[in-house]
Amino acid sequence: MSIKGIDVSHWNGVVDWRKVAADGVKFVFLKASEGTTYVDRTFKTNAVNARANGIHVGAYHYAKFGSVTEAKAEAQHFLRTVSGVKMTYPLVLDLEENKKKASKAVLTDAAVAFLGAIEKAGYFAMIYAGKSFLETQLDEKRLNPYAKWIARYNSFLGRSADIWQHTDKGKVSGISGNVDMNWSYRDFASLISSKNVSKSPTGVGTVTDSKEPTCRIVVNGAKLDAHGIIRNDLSYLPVRAIGNAAGVTIGFCNGKATLGKGTLDTTIIIGETGYAQAREIAEVLGYNLDWCQENRQVTLTKGKR
Repeated sequence: MSIKGIDVSHWNGVVDWRKVAADGVKFVFLKASEGTTYVDRTFKTNAVNARANGIHVGAYHYAKFGSVTEAKAEAQHFLRTVSGVKMTYPLVLDLEENKKKASKAVLTDAAVAFLGAIEKAGYFAMIYAGKSFLETQLDEKRLNPYAKWIARYNSFLGRSADIWQHTDKGKVSGISGNVDMNWSYRDFASLISSKNVSKSPTGVGTVTDSKEPTCRIVVNGAKLDAHGIIRNDLSYLPVRAIGNAAGVTIGFCNGKATLGKGTLDTTIIIGETGYAQAREIAEVLGYNLDWCQENRQVTLTKGKR
């Protein structure tokens, strides 16, 4: 599943949402607020007009905090700003700077406090960050309960994510100039409409309904956060995590996952995660496959022998 979306602020000017919808955009994240006082002047108008054209709407808050106390204050400002505006996509903590030079532990504490306040208010909470910032400035393990929207402007993401912001130079009908483009790998609108908004969905590669042994995964030299499982002496890998790392489109049709143009006949579903046999994944991608028993590690490398 790959759902096309954008994110927009006042910097994008006047938006023709009818044209945006006609260009295949299914969701938008709108900038709502920043710090403890700023409100984006286009937020409410864009929210109403986007929804009127069938586009799902989420909102984001640009964070400036450096402590738990500051984070809680910013969260309340965000909640006041979005109050009364119908949201069908998550509310997002946009955390991409640490100008107050908080330690990793303190900044993570602050992020968790902010996200907790959003969930307590009854919304689906998500964190946005650049790939490098998330992996170096925050304790990512403590953020695993929350959905992740990750920016990396490249042909592949190289890790797991719920939403990938893949460029800031996209083009969409109805918007002048460049616009941020995103692929969502979860149907958040359905999750939220089912009223399961107080808990984020299972993270990519998390085995929730299985006690089977796991294995490590390396794709093109990069170790993934996600893990595979061992079933009947065969390794099964999380399809979405592999697709993100390899930079190919992931889909799901008639009970089977797809990578690019290839269908994975060995697909199994555990919790909310789709897995397929490592050997079939390698064949579909045209990758080399290696297994290290000592480290319990599957290695996929581009290019057939």
